[in-house]
Amino acid sequence: MTNKKEMTSLQWVQLVAGAAIVLGSIVRFLPGLQAGFPLNDGGMFLQMIRDLKDSGYALPQVTSYNQLQIPYAYPPLGFYIGRALSDLFRISEVDLLRWAPPLVNSFSILVFYMLARELLKSKPLGALASAFYALTPGAFGWFVMGGGLTRSFGSMFFLLSIFFVLRLFQTGRGKFVGASVAFCGLTVLSHPEAGIHAAWTCILMWLVFGRTIQSVKGAVLVGAGTLAVTSPWWLTVISFHGLAPFLSAMHTGSYGTPLWTALTKMIVGDGVIPVLAMLRLIGLGWGLWKKQYFLLAWTFLPYLVEPRSAPSVAFYPLTMLIALAFAEAIPFLISRLRNIEMNFDELYKSKVYNAFFFLVLTLLFVDSGLYGFRLVGNSLKPADREAMTWITEHTPVDANFLLLTGIQSPEIDPFVEWFPALTERRSQSTIQGYEWLLADKFFERYTKLAELQRCESIFCVEDWSARMELPSTYFVIVKSSKSGILAESFYGSLNYIQVYSNNRVLVFEAIK
Repeated sequence: MTNKKEMTSLQWVQLVAGAAIVLGSIVRFLPGLQAGFPLNDGGMFLQMIRDLKDSGYALPQVTSYNQLQIPYAYPPLGFYIGRALSDLFRISEVDLLRWAPPLVNSFSILVFYMLARELLKSKPLGALASAFYALTPGAFGWFVMGGGLTRSFGSMFFLLSIFFVLRLFQTGRGKFVGASVAFCGLTVLSHPEAGIHAAWTCILMWLVFGRTIQSVKGAVLVGAGTLAVTSPWWLTVISFHGLAPFLSAMHTGSYGTPLWTALTKMIVGDGVIPVLAMLRLIGLGWGLWKKQYFLLAWTFLPYLVEPRSAPSVAFYPLTMLIALAFAEAIPFLISRLRNIEMNFDELYKSKVYNAFFFLVLTLLFVDSGLYGFRLVGNSLKPADREAMTWITEHTPVDANFLLLTGIQSPEIDPFVEWFPALTERRSQSTIQGYEWLLADKFFERYTKLAELQRCESIFCVEDWSARMELPSTYFVIVKSSKSGILAESFYGSLNYIQVYSNNRVLVFEAIK
């Protein structure tokens, strides 16, 4: 007679998947709620959303961001969605950049469950993988930032495209062609790197799950269909600028990153509690033993194809390997050590196993919360925005600014990215947008900007400005523990006068 209190497999799946979605959504929304402003980046995207209003929804030739005439070549789907939502619901563009990314990325947890369930051929394993994915510190960081407006859509549509292409190759049924084309197209139109990773992942899936005449026909139809549905965008960009913007962006994939360094960082992760690092190692070893070659290849190949966004893609298969480690490898080791038989398919009924699992889930929730708290600090403060408002109201529109924040990595410096969008002034120390302009000179500019942020005197700043041929009228210092010497250097010079200050920002004007 069945014990009515005994949890069924379906109930366990619903419980775990539900916990993944709820807890995962909390850790994704909480940083933006605490910060009161979009996290990290998104300034250029704010301006690109506003450009669509000025163009009446026609694809602009260039974006007005930072007065650089940057080609409007970035995949525009996220900007159109943002523009439409802002106009329909009277939501400010800044609020959209704050809330849309975590919302879309939270929905991606459910999409990931669908894919994991299919690849692992098990609903319980899919639920387990989705829980680890939802609460992996670092797996959601770039997707919940302001710039996550495009990255989160790219990630969600990437997962959906992989799911439907997988189903197409597995079944050979033509009914999956339409969905595959739709989601592959949406992926390409959402984010440039997501499109690249979707293309090679589909090729990898064909090699593993396809290799039939029927799957070749399906792959050709999906490829041709994706080109067709995305052609209005890329043909328009090419008609404006030729291939130059796309060729330029191809130089920014961080291809010089040492593979071993990247893989070590992937295994260690971004968390404080080393639970996932141990599970990753076990999962990789178990994957080798169980010949999970697709998951292993999908984990490592992103670093060869497009290293810049490789960690975001590698998290998907690596999380599935973690699920296998937790559901199969660890119980197998325990059974060997204790000389007992353990039925892996019945583990969900074990109170001890469930207690251990939810303890791990609690630790990961705490770890993800700590990671999210670090994201909060990387956002514009009210004093930063007050300074930018003053600059908008009291400086000439054609004035050039040099921003001195002390942060040597421009992609994680919210002040330098948001400044051009919030002040409508030209920043000489902002890197965003140059990926479409500088081609192989992009990382040279990146390095030079890092040199500028190491300056501790006005002489260093002036020398940098002269060498780079980037003259500026205004110099903005964001106060930090290391900015005092630089500020004193400005105060001690007769060529500069302080025109604004608050508890975080100093603004000097050149008077020579």
